[in-house]
Amino acid sequence: MSHSMKGYLVHKMCATGMVKKSPEEAMAKAAKHTTSCALEESCMESGFGLISEGEWYKFDDAGDKQALAWLKKTDKKNDLMVEVTGTHDGDIIMVASLKELKASSMKKEMKHEEMKKDEMKMD
Repeated sequence: MSHSMKGYLVHKMCATGMVKKSPEEAMAKAAKHTTSCALEESCMESGFGLISEGEWYKFDDAGDKQALAWLKKTDKKNDLMVEVTGTHDGDIIMVASLKELKASSMKKEMKHEEMKKDEMKMD
């Protein structure tokens, strides 16, 4: 079944270090990850994925191609926020589509999720 996820587009080489941190630290580091880093040859070769809620989700080959095409055309220097639609095959996202998100919409959504978690703790 297809579903959508929102998060930061990051290549595997940087992502593996980012997700060793707390979810909050991972997301903060992912927000600072740069387009120029992602487009370095060795970084591109490692493949792309999504860091969402501090977790790493690897893209399939089609997703890697979509991510690379988007990175080459975007004007963004960092804060590479995207929404990915696709299906999971184990730990890999089979990407059907990838689109840019405005960072402010993701930050609002994350704050809303934090508020919901806090409310659940109070109950």
